[in-house]
Amino acid sequence: HIPSCGAVSLVSEAEKDVKAGTAATTSVKEDGESYVLENSKVKAIVNNKGELTSFILKESGREFAAGPLNKLRLYKDVPRLFDAWDIDSNYIEQEVEALIDARVEVVAEGLEGVLKVSGRISESTFVQYIRLAADSTRITFKTEIDWKELHRLLKAAFPVNVYAENGINEMQFGYVERPAHRSRLYDKDRFEVCNHRYSAFCDGSHGAAVLNDCKYGISMNDNALELTLLRAAATPEMRADNGMQTFTYAFTAWEGSFADCDVVRQGYELNVAPPVTAGAVKAFSGLTVDRSNVILDTMKPAEDGSGDVILRLYEAKKAATDAEISLGFDASGASLCDMLENVTEELEMTDGKLKLSFRAFEIKTVRVKR
Repeated sequence: HIPSCGAVSLVSEAEKDVKAGTAATTSVKEDGESYVLENSKVKAIVNNKGELTSFILKESGREFAAGPLNKLRLYKDVPRLFDAWDIDSNYIEQEVEALIDARVEVVAEGLEGVLKVSGRISESTFVQYIRLAADSTRITFKTEIDWKELHRLLKAAFPVNVYAENGINEMQFGYVERPAHRSRLYDKDRFEVCNHRYSAFCDGSHGAAVLNDCKYGISMNDNALELTLLRAAATPEMRADNGMQTFTYAFTAWEGSFADCDVVRQGYELNVAPPVTAGAVKAFSGLTVDRSNVILDTMKPAEDGSGDVILRLYEAKKAATDAEISLGFDASGASLCDMLENVTEELEMTDGKLKLSFRAFEIKTVRVKR
């Protein structure tokens, strides 16, 4: 467990007095032509194509898979104009066979359960590692493809048992809601939309999300999230997208409302892995925030060289809230400032703690005097 804005030393079990059987684990079991990944929170079944035929949260016993999750789908993709920029809506009518000669093997179990999927997608070879960490509800798909296609569009489909009128697509400092159906003419024009770290479907009782680390196009229709992984344009440069491609995406689900879920944290964890280096340090925390929907996006030295610390925080879930910021370093004062780091309002600080009120999606920049 890593302290917020801090560090901790990792010690191997061999150096600690650990009782047998107390460590959290993920088991991997072969069941006929399928594989069962299971930890304390999730039970998932992976078929011999690397698709999740079942994803059950143990908290509720709810099945989230409405069809094979992580189903790779390949389409002909020949836009009428702007080959490298546009996707025409008729791609959906031109699906071709995607996965060929798939093989699945067990790589590891314990702190993390790992399956390796290898095979071909049309003329391209690929390797994908399906990973489920102990005590996690997030299954990740780390993928390497030697992409050799021309005029092809590759997507990963996640049809879920969540029926939502609108999908939630993350954008910088918040999210935007877009229709999860195509019943109106202007909805049909939005067959491909953008997202940053996550897109989600949810109702008042549960939800599911697809996360990514670099793939920002997605389609949403009925109850399916389909993340765009690769394209293969011919102009303005022939086969510009060809070559080795490496990326990671993930799937997670939760019980409860969107306001109470941890999908924002999950998106950050997928994108910002903590650096690990040799050495030792006394555990410390540089800063903590007592509200999960208030995110510290930036912590940096002031541009004027004064030694002050600039904090940029935002409310991530469209829910106004009061938050307490606790500083883990000595500070003599704090103030609100604009984006150019000019002070606009002095703040009251007591015992290294600041209280801030956020409107929905509000961004605040705070200048802290060391």
